[in-house]
Amino acid sequence: MKPLSRMCAALTLGCTFSLPTLAASTLDTFARERASYIQARQAVAAGDWETFDNISPKLKNYPLYPYLEYDQMERRLASASQSQIDQFAASHADTPLVSRLQRSWINQLARQQAWHGLLRAMEQNPISGTRYKCLELTARLNTGDTATAYTGAKELWDAGTSQPNSCDPLFDSWIKAGNLSSDIALSRFFKAAEAGNTSLAKYVQRYLTQSEHKSVSELFLKVSADPAALKDRSLLSSANPLHGRIAAYGIRQLARKDLEQSFELWVRDRDRLKVDAQRRDTLDRYFGVRMGKNFLPDYEALMVRLDPDFQQEEVTEWRIRNALTRLDWNRVQQLIKRLPAELQANERWLYWNSVAIDRTGKGSNSEDSLSKLIGSRNFYSFLAAEMHDRPYNLEDEPAGFDKAQLDRLEQNPAFARMRELLFLEENYQARSEWNHAQSRLNAEDRHAAAHVASRWDWHDQSIRGAISSNRWNDLAIRFPHPYKALFKQYAAERGINRTWALSIARQESAFQASVQSSAGARGLMQLMPRTAAQVAKRYTVPYRNSTDLNTPETNISLGTAYLSQMLERFNGNRVFATAAYNAGPHRVSRWLEERGNLPLDIWIETIPFDETRNYVQNVLAFGVIYDVRDQQPTRMLSPAESALLALYQPDGTKKL
Repeated sequence: MKPLSRMCAALTLGCTFSLPTLAASTLDTFARERASYIQARQAVAAGDWETFDNISPKLKNYPLYPYLEYDQMERRLASASQSQIDQFAASHADTPLVSRLQRSWINQLARQQAWHGLLRAMEQNPISGTRYKCLELTARLNTGDTATAYTGAKELWDAGTSQPNSCDPLFDSWIKAGNLSSDIALSRFFKAAEAGNTSLAKYVQRYLTQSEHKSVSELFLKVSADPAALKDRSLLSSANPLHGRIAAYGIRQLARKDLEQSFELWVRDRDRLKVDAQRRDTLDRYFGVRMGKNFLPDYEALMVRLDPDFQQEEVTEWRIRNALTRLDWNRVQQLIKRLPAELQANERWLYWNSVAIDRTGKGSNSEDSLSKLIGSRNFYSFLAAEMHDRPYNLEDEPAGFDKAQLDRLEQNPAFARMRELLFLEENYQARSEWNHAQSRLNAEDRHAAAHVASRWDWHDQSIRGAISSNRWNDLAIRFPHPYKALFKQYAAERGINRTWALSIARQESAFQASVQSSAGARGLMQLMPRTAAQVAKRYTVPYRNSTDLNTPETNISLGTAYLSQMLERFNGNRVFATAAYNAGPHRVSRWLEERGNLPLDIWIETIPFDETRNYVQNVLAFGVIYDVRDQQPTRMLSPAESALLALYQPDGTKKL
């Protein structure tokens, strides 16, 4: 949970929270209780149970009172009984606190070695996860059900990763009873080694008792340390079925340093060493896609050797992309026909087939095929709509919930708790409540819940709610427009398109103001702190440290400024600037050096980073959706950008 001092400061300093104005009266109703709740939580943190006991009974009507009861149960867990746990579970079944308390209870019973009690608890409310499975099996072992315990131990021990410490007593007993065979140990050795857990694999070697098992494990480690050793054809033999696994692993490791050499070894050995179907499929796809993204001059010839029968549809897609870079429109048409029927009907390949028909004059673009292409809501459909001067089809399906329906859901205790948790910036807890509530709602109410979240300006959750309820066409909640004045102000100051900046934020964060990525990017427009500091200095934007990026105005100010920099760097081309915002300007500059002479739509299609390709296409398509919904003049590409499309290039190439 969020530090209590911050919650207290939030109240005493009168911070502004992103909750809806319609909820203000409700929030004001709870103002006194909220302050008392924070004092009670602070008392828990300080171990001041006297203060807690004085405050807690006065908050029974406050939505978050179950959290105080949970604190009370945790405090008394060592002396608690199963009936008390059951009573809490019955009273608060609509909260995620039940499973949280159950985990603590199972851990407490294990510490007390109350094995019969632990089994009863797990029967009533099972807890998933390896740790708790091991505790359950340990309880069975200690209550005489040795057969079940050892069967489970075998399944859990034979894993490619280290297991929790709670498994150790179970494993020790199982091994001492003589159940660990060399075959089981070899199975775990390969799982660990193939997962890159070399230290675990070496640990498991001590349990290999058969000489051939020891030999093959040493051979695996030799190849792992020096994959180039596989060049020696005599190192591996088709007589040993495990040598195919070693080859697949070693060749994949070698590919990191020498892609073309590893490819040759793969084509040489995949049949000779009888590599199993799953590993063969995985490695065929790996080489086909990775080499495709390198745009090797002899790529097509290499793919004829790798996948002559077009079994790998993802590889076939990269064969098409490579044909596009060569502007070989005849080959583009031929390869599209090699895709499975469902992929041929995808808007991506409908678009490229349409362009190829126009470029080659072979075939015709029927009205039916054009309607299928233009009739959807995506980058390719919008592109085709502009090219053929047709209206965009947003496929919008408004929900039509009335106020009474949403009011009813807001009064649900789970939603009352969510709102309070959001007010206290307990976002993780609010999401836990949301996820728990979803499993207890019918389909219509799950959809309505997304609209309730939108009411609260909890936009990222309303977007997720639309998707989880399979309401992809409810555009009101999938494409909200928060911070409208800020985007308008700063986009104008930076000389960029407001909708472009808004679409970047929608793609980057789904409008989560305080989100942080695993890489460290922060806020609405997901700025890296170092980039933010540089931009702030250039544009004289007040900026102290990375926490400022959680403030919408600061984030939008710096994000639009950085977008403006990218637009200037790439000569006003929003496509290149958008790609640079995602992948970095140096990568985009390199891609332009390598393929910058290509038509703009081919350049987008051949972006080697899947994430960046999808990012660029989403941002451009989102711009159309926002402008159409705002009844603004709409074009996905500017006239200058449209002029760079493949269809409009007389010789198939363009000049930057």
